[in-house]
Amino acid sequence: MKKLHLILVALFILSTAAFSQKAKQRELTPARGYYKSLQTFSKNPKSPSEAIDKEKFPYDPVSAEKRLSLKPYFLENVMLNDFNIPDPPANSSEQTRAELNYLLALQQQRTQLDIESSLYMAGVFYNVRVKREDSTYNQYRQNLFFIGRTIGSWFNPKDLPLTADLIAHVWQDASYFIWSFKYKYLRIRPYKIDTDIKNLEETNWAAYPSGHAANSYINAYIYQELAPEFADTFIKDAYDMAHSREIIGVHYPSDSEASRILARQFVNKLFQNEKFLKDFELVKKEWSEKAKESYKNPN
Repeated sequence: MKKLHLILVALFILSTAAFSQKAKQRELTPARGYYKSLQTFSKNPKSPSEAIDKEKFPYDPVSAEKRLSLKPYFLENVMLNDFNIPDPPANSSEQTRAELNYLLALQQQRTQLDIESSLYMAGVFYNVRVKREDSTYNQYRQNLFFIGRTIGSWFNPKDLPLTADLIAHVWQDASYFIWSFKYKYLRIRPYKIDTDIKNLEETNWAAYPSGHAANSYINAYIYQELAPEFADTFIKDAYDMAHSREIIGVHYPSDSEASRILARQFVNKLFQNEKFLKDFELVKKEWSEKAKESYKNPN
């Protein structure tokens, strides 16, 4: 029996390592659509002495210390320079001007439904400091399942508690690195450069990269490893979240694209992390048992 147990443990380790090797090698899909075409413009300053290029979001050391005080749960040994995302385009650059023109066109086209759905999505996030006894706890847990919400009635924190725990811990890690990049770049919002952009949300932090977009793509990349048949659904949901931030005028397309790049690298690092892989195996088991419709009256 002891020999059989050792064999099973060895097989488990090998299967986990094989999965990790496959997942960690996933490459970022190429940019497409307007994300691709906007990258054809120069991101360099118009000239070396443009005043607008000196404008940064005001750095607040108190808020920075507070937001970065909650350290990563999984990627505790990963440093910011272990990620490779592009620097944002200069404020005076051709690319920034093209992006502003795109946002202005989008503003002219946005419908009331676009506005309502985008403002709704603005409230879809997870508070990494929420506690079980808080009145908002259940809603924040539900928000962890916004990406992929259409794949089944079983896709919820009540039926998948281990999944909710895993993604909550992932958000803790992601928040740390997203905020670190925001404080590194201190990119001002598009409506600060072009006052014709009528933003529909007030923000008091820097733009680059987009937190909503990054967390959505991170969820999508993890969920697609659990249900690859729904990969297109997860990615479409993340794409829509990123686009919603552009519709309401608070993010440049390059904020969204940087978030997608960061998310792919971030998830690849998770799948090289033993602590994450251990929890992920439990989540896989949870999905094998519960990721199905019962068609029974829930009452």
